[in-house]
Amino acid sequence: MSEPKIPDKIEKRLRLRALRPDLEPLARELVELACAGSRGLWGELTPERMKEDANLRRRFHELAHEGMFAAQEKMADRITNGEPLDLSEQLLFRAIADTIAWGMLGGQLCYARRIYKSHRQPDLSQSNFESVLRVARELREQDPGCMPLITDLTSFVQVGDIMSVSADRRMSYIEVKEGKHNKQVMDLAMFYEASGCEAFREVVEKTESAKTVKQMQRVLRQKARMTHLRNVMTTGEATDPDTGEEVRIPAPFFEMASWNESLVNLTNKAKEAQSWAYDVQGPIFMGAYAGDLATRGHLMFLMALSIEGDVDQDYHIIRLADCMHAPLAPPVFSGVLADEVKMDLLFGRMNVCIAVSIPRLIEVCEMAGMDVRYATRKELGRAKVARIEPIVHRGNGLMFSLDGNEMMLLAGIILRALFHGQQPESVLRHYLENGDLFSSGSAKNRQP
Repeated sequence: MSEPKIPDKIEKRLRLRALRPDLEPLARELVELACAGSRGLWGELTPERMKEDANLRRRFHELAHEGMFAAQEKMADRITNGEPLDLSEQLLFRAIADTIAWGMLGGQLCYARRIYKSHRQPDLSQSNFESVLRVARELREQDPGCMPLITDLTSFVQVGDIMSVSADRRMSYIEVKEGKHNKQVMDLAMFYEASGCEAFREVVEKTESAKTVKQMQRVLRQKARMTHLRNVMTTGEATDPDTGEEVRIPAPFFEMASWNESLVNLTNKAKEAQSWAYDVQGPIFMGAYAGDLATRGHLMFLMALSIEGDVDQDYHIIRLADCMHAPLAPPVFSGVLADEVKMDLLFGRMNVCIAVSIPRLIEVCEMAGMDVRYATRKELGRAKVARIEPIVHRGNGLMFSLDGNEMMLLAGIILRALFHGQQPESVLRHYLENGDLFSSGSAKNRQP
């Protein structure tokens, strides 16, 4: 029997990569500030006390925000010192800022998706970073318990220049505009928005410069996005101003089955015992490789996958550290792993590979009572036209159904499985049982 061939593109993608080694002390300091500012209260915390004791809850958030702001200040000092950031610094700083943002959002992907517009984030050296930093510091002085996060630091917050949360968890998004011309543009936009007068807008377009008109349109789009965000976070329903599509965030919150505990056990075993560990949880395959195996363990992982299926066609595979590059994936700092394991992943002492097997997912779902069929070309075409990303397996889209409800397997479910630790069967079941469907038919923008 010949040895299965591993595609070069997959092998290269899973190779161990690391941040600059001398950044590790700074990384540890930033993580402690961003994630553990409230450490002094941890011994007092219980779910019941956090729910019932408003003073404790506020103090907890004040301390957490104090640490987060200190981390932002430390990054800001480096950014404003005049020397360009190298790639390792950029990745580290984005990950720290993203960790803060996910904490402010309560880890909820449904909210993160609303503030990510698939734009490329600006180069910090070429943005109005110093102006925004000054405003963030002023906000912090006015309300010492708040956390004013500079959105350009993050990889996914693309509404407003500052995302600020108060100690009592009130969220606001702030645009920073300075200068006489910007004030003129803001005045024009605010008058138009308040009056709704299209004749005024036409006059502006005819009498003002092209630059002013363009900036006014940009301001109006930004204000529409903020209004949309406020509505969707308070009511759960709104129309996206960029796509015109209806957005609905279902309530109440439903907890999905997770494989996070298995990942923790896997990485601890690899670090402390035998340099490697392998596990399968339903359609989730995972391997952790440390020490001498860190640089070549991914080959062992791919060989193990090849025993069950075609590595190129049957699996969606990542390195766990790829979360540092995926905007809607919480950074490794936000996860459940031990602190030392997080540092091992980033600084080249461990490599963890995760895969979702589509054939195994189909099998698990069918055993759980779901029906699975291939999508028709028409259904697949509708999904693509609707700008939702279907999962195509061996040339076919997949439709899952339960109790008369049906939905298409989309990339959002695989994102949740790989980066959010959720079992894809559980996610599918949740949407099918609760009727919050995103098939290629009538449902609009209801991806997970």
